[in-house]
Amino acid sequence: MPGGTTRTGGWRAGSAALAAGLLLTLGTAHPAVAEEDGLRFDEAIEKITTKAGSSYDLSGGITNGTDRTLDTVYLRIDLDRSFSLTSEYRNCRYATADATLRVNRVVCRLDGPVRPGRSYDLDLGGVLIGPAARDGRISYRVTADRSDAATPPSARRGAGKVLELMERDRVEGRIRPEPADPLAPASTAVEIGTLHDLAVNAVALRGKPGDLVKGDFFFVNNGPTSVGAVFDDEEDNETAVVARLTLPPALKVVKAPRNCQGERSEAKGRSGPVVTRYACWQQRTDKRSTMTPGQFEHFPFTFRIDGTDDTPGRIAMPDRRDFKDGDGDLSNNSAAITVDIVGAPTASSTVRAVGSLLAAVLALGGGVLWLRRRARAARTAGGDR
Repeated sequence: MPGGTTRTGGWRAGSAALAAGLLLTLGTAHPAVAEEDGLRFDEAIEKITTKAGSSYDLSGGITNGTDRTLDTVYLRIDLDRSFSLTSEYRNCRYATADATLRVNRVVCRLDGPVRPGRSYDLDLGGVLIGPAARDGRISYRVTADRSDAATPPSARRGAGKVLELMERDRVEGRIRPEPADPLAPASTAVEIGTLHDLAVNAVALRGKPGDLVKGDFFFVNNGPTSVGAVFDDEEDNETAVVARLTLPPALKVVKAPRNCQGERSEAKGRSGPVVTRYACWQQRTDKRSTMTPGQFEHFPFTFRIDGTDDTPGRIAMPDRRDFKDGDGDLSNNSAAITVDIVGAPTASSTVRAVGSLLAAVLALGGGVLWLRRRARAARTAGGDR
């Protein structure tokens, strides 16, 4: 039709003018870049609110906004380390996050023809949210340039059926509007709706001076979701401190667990350094392990009550983001260590005793003063007779 030809010709002329302007400012453009301006991933769920350990179906789709038919396009999906696709396709390659790749990556070769101005759906299957997952993101990018969809040598080929493009009949309401930056990848935000709760426990001890008492300290995940069991940047967990103890002054350590170490400090009134603090670390050494709800680290101590000072101590997690991010209750990240010393005066009883003594002294002083006044009065009366 003549009208259709005129519109197409005008569109091409406008595109040529725009391209010329870009060449003046940016220099010679790679053909794939010009092609990418019109080829985009246009159907992605914007946000998923779910819980760790669950799965969620993903929809996907692309639109060819270029003016030519593409024989092959490449889809790249990047997922946070704790996310993975539940379905595999034999025309896709899968790479797992490692020291050089920060994400789990899937690259699929999609054979066309992909006609100009047409849109296509993709059945991506589901995404599995790992048991220790936190808030994250899934991003999608489609390209006609194979070099933009490279995978590391460690990537493996998938099994199962072929991931295919299914042409849409109509553009539906679920399709996203064209983004301000055509080169920016579409993405799905994943929000973990339920959290884990890391906690330490309060310990109350009781005995008289000289008694041996046992204190059981725990670092536990109360759930309802799992959490990664690595709390530092080390390759394993051998030095990951998860609890610090500040001991009450009345306690002296007789036996400490092998994964707790004392920190010496100078104490006033003592001839040498004394151990008043302990750092305790976890015993797991597998970087892939998680703390599922109910799992814990146990730190059993044996103390001797060595004094009458009932000032409490404290157990607390280190003040780091590893312990705060995703923790639904920060109030139990520290707890008190108390000692009830049998037969020893407490602070309140000492105050009461001092108060009683003061009252007695004042009463006695008042009585003496009254007797002196009475004797003086008697002498005065005798002198007048």
